Amino acid sequence: MKGYYLFAPVEKDNYGPDSGVERKVRSQHKALSQYVDCELVIFPPAEYSGSKAEKIVRRLPFTAAWRKWEYKGEFNDADFLYMRQVYHDDSFVRYLRAIKKQNPKIKIIYEIPTYPYDTETHVSASNAAFVAKERTARKAAAKYMDRIVTFYGQKEIWGVPCIDLINGYDFSAVELPQREQTEAIHVISVALTAFWHGYDRFLAGLANYYENGGKENIVYHYVGSIIPEHEQFVREHHLEDHVVFHGKQSGDTLKALMKESFVGIDVLGGHRKDYPVSSSLKSREYCAWGIPMITSSPIDFLPKDSPYQFLAPYDDSLVDMEAFVLFYHSVYDGKDCNEVAKDIRTYAEARCDMSMTMKPVADWLKNE
Repeated sequence: MKGYYLFAPVEKDNYGPDSGVERKVRSQHKALSQYVDCELVIFPPAEYSGSKAEKIVRRLPFTAAWRKWEYKGEFNDADFLYMRQVYHDDSFVRYLRAIKKQNPKIKIIYEIPTYPYDTETHVSASNAAFVAKERTARKAAAKYMDRIVTFYGQKEIWGVPCIDLINGYDFSAVELPQREQTEAIHVISVALTAFWHGYDRFLAGLANYYENGGKENIVYHYVGSIIPEHEQFVREHHLEDHVVFHGKQSGDTLKALMKESFVGIDVLGGHRKDYPVSSSLKSREYCAWGIPMITSSPIDFLPKDSPYQFLAPYDDSLVDMEAFVLFYHSVYDGKDCNEVAKDIRTYAEARCDMSMTMKPVADWLKNE
């Protein structure tokens, strides 16, 4: 059995060795290759001139909104094609149709990392045409999909049966560090920050905590793209000593920040996009580094009463920082922080290692 894993990112931030998304793709490919012959194919993001004429054309019906997809027979020898979700438009529909026409035996497996995803996009005058094209084209594209991979328990999406997985992680990519605990409580978030991450709730909790005489020194390392309103909030509430905006980081710098941190922020705005359970890649990465998490969407592989998961309310209320501080001390007080880290990682690795989480895909392929 021979196949391909195709990754064609829309955004430049999801492309290259510093991208968490591409690292996940490569980990998935590595795991799938343990079971079947699978070649990885990565298309670079499409380039645009930004001209007025181009902007108009991309918004028209039946045109390529992002990438101009052209099939040249590269998968004609394949038994299967695994694809991570791309932007749906008529160009993409024609691409899938051509693959199926030239290779009728091929099985197309399509991964949707987050579903439903409509609430991730605020519809505005500038993007309404793109949204309309996407919502129309995805149903047409589904006709050429044999299975959809999902991580949130759906049995069927757009009329296509699902293979339900949980997000995996290549734990071998992270060496668990030796840490020395400090008096300060170091917290970290790492993301291409969006409104549904809900970091504003943590910032609001910090402001409330210190305005009401909070004594603990909490240091929040905000890593990744920065929402300007968050910077403004920190200035207005004089939180500069407690919030550090690091911007996008990777490599040794990011490793050093992860080593310094003792709690990770997963998702605090899951209610903003109907995300009641978290299967986020970030939750796995925090566990690989051996740190507990704060979230408002319970982590899928952890019991709700896990001592390593602080559950904030599933709403827009500010984070109760007094309760969070108590959680932190319950995790670490009287314990070796490195033993805590080892316990967190061992538990997660047994349930989320990528080689295990990708096996249902291989099983389906072999049984077809």
